[in-house]
Amino acid sequence: MSKLFLSFFLVSQLALTVLGQTAKVADTSPQKPITETLYQNATELSQHLYNGQRYHIYDSRSKDHQFFQVEDWRPGSFDYDGQHFENIPIMYDIVKDLVVIYYQGRSGLIQLQSERVSRFSYIDHHFVRIEQNKALGTTVPTGFYDFLYDGKTKVVARWTKQRQEQIESNRVNVYFLPKTFFYIQKEGEFHLVTSKKSALALFGEHKKELKKHLRDKRIKFRKNREEALITIAKHYDQLVHP
Repeated sequence: MSKLFLSFFLVSQLALTVLGQTAKVADTSPQKPITETLYQNATELSQHLYNGQRYHIYDSRSKDHQFFQVEDWRPGSFDYDGQHFENIPIMYDIVKDLVVIYYQGRSGLIQLQSERVSRFSYIDHHFVRIEQNKALGTTVPTGFYDFLYDGKTKVVARWTKQRQEQIESNRVNVYFLPKTFFYIQKEGEFHLVTSKKSALALFGEHKKELKKHLRDKRIKFRKNREEALITIAKHYDQLVHP
């Protein structure tokens, strides 16, 4: 994990990014003195973005990592506390379900307050925070969900990792085992999908057509659940919502 702290280029780029974001957020009215504007810019940005708790790297010696796909900073965009930010280097801890940013002006790594993040995007994935509300019919656990296909019918994934320890040669080794939950949102309701059968059962009279479409595309559900579910949802939308 030392690479997170030794990249001078990244820190330099980030400093320029923060200044750029500051200019976006603040009121740059020409009637105000420059020094006053800069002070207000910094104060406003700090209040709305860098107000989370410090994020501590854990299990840094592990061969695995707790982040989504890559253990590295990637530029992302997100809506935080009602404001939109772009080109901010982030990482996504899918063990703790936390968006992490770097802030050189305070304490290094900051975890954004999850309840204030309504959505974020990076490495070509688009996450939306969903709050569980059984009274309103939202039964999925609260957290960030990746909208893989966002049509009339939606395919959503919850990417997670589970931290596990194993004793090997009198040494404790830590592993992060990935586990993914796939959902289909149909007519506003989320359905957990665990097999091809449970997926096709959601589409009633179109089940046979969708099953044939998967065969024609030579897509094996067990080998690639993500592609199979996206293909099913897309084809269903084409049949029902041409």
